[in-house]
Amino acid sequence: MNLLTRYMLRQNLYLLLLVCGIGLGIYIFIDLLDRLDDFLDAGVGFSSVISYFVYRSPFILSQIFPAVFLIALMVQLGIMLRSRELLALEACAVSPKKVARSVICYALVLCVALLFFSEVLGVSGHKAADRIWYEQVRDRQIETRSLTDIWFREGNRIVHMGSVTPGAKKGANLTIHVLDDNDAGVIREIIRAASFTSSSRGWLLSDATRTFPETFEVRAMAELELDLRTDVGGFLIIDPKTRLESLPIWQLGSEIKRLEDSGSNIERLQTAWHMKLAYAGSVLVMAFIALAVVSVFGSLFVIIPVGLVTTFCYYGLFVLCATAGEKGLAPPVLAAWAANLIFMAVAGGWLMRGRSFHLG
Repeated sequence: MNLLTRYMLRQNLYLLLLVCGIGLGIYIFIDLLDRLDDFLDAGVGFSSVISYFVYRSPFILSQIFPAVFLIALMVQLGIMLRSRELLALEACAVSPKKVARSVICYALVLCVALLFFSEVLGVSGHKAADRIWYEQVRDRQIETRSLTDIWFREGNRIVHMGSVTPGAKKGANLTIHVLDDNDAGVIREIIRAASFTSSSRGWLLSDATRTFPETFEVRAMAELELDLRTDVGGFLIIDPKTRLESLPIWQLGSEIKRLEDSGSNIERLQTAWHMKLAYAGSVLVMAFIALAVVSVFGSLFVIIPVGLVTTFCYYGLFVLCATAGEKGLAPPVLAAWAANLIFMAVAGGWLMRGRSFHLG
């Protein structure tokens, strides 16, 4: 690490921690005002309120970090520009490209750090905060959340669950169509059950009936064991009310694979998976935006407003493209990464001109 990189790193870390503290404080203050009535109505203790925001803090930090990094970097470069440090560097044969290269390498490291921070501390903290909110404030147990009208496929079986409680791994009104191994269009057997439970060993059906269409034979059984291996606990992921940011990227990937094999619609999940990577990569986009804005404008009082407006435009495009991907209007990969690619292409193209920062 050369002297320039160490100098810029030390300056930026100080500003980054300062802006992070301010941003986190503002976010928690606004969130507290928004939820204060709910906490008071539920009679939640002070310790639970503190615990809620402590658990939620890593997730908040991971969400605001790209914008925080942008502000810290623009302030740093703006101060260096106003104090003629960038002009002095260029006079000493340190080109703007070398300065940009140091910033970009630093941003790449932060991209990786943000991904791990958000998927480990952010996700676990988000789950703990949600548990406090639903169980103590909303009085709603996550384990008792029920889903209705769920379809999936496992092997030659097409399964329909009238209702299922994924947390308890049980459900009701189960119908299974067993297809013929030689001809997928022929139904070999229809299994119905009033209720069922699932485990790692298989599914146990209660009050079951087996119907064989070829012979019109119907068999009633008090209990029936099936070798279904699908974990119904994973079906909470397809609940439209479930926030996908509360799921780690590796769990989301495994569920995508399982649901893809069962023939389920996974466009929403694939988009969410790529969005996690793209959002971590947005730190690099913020670095390009900051460098491009500083190379155009020479005043710190202009750099920050222009940078923030550009960032709002970026986030607007990011959300718009993500919605298109979730609705199936665009491929998930393109939908998640489109905003990053567009802004990096524009900002990077401007930086490739090698324009001196002090001419802004």
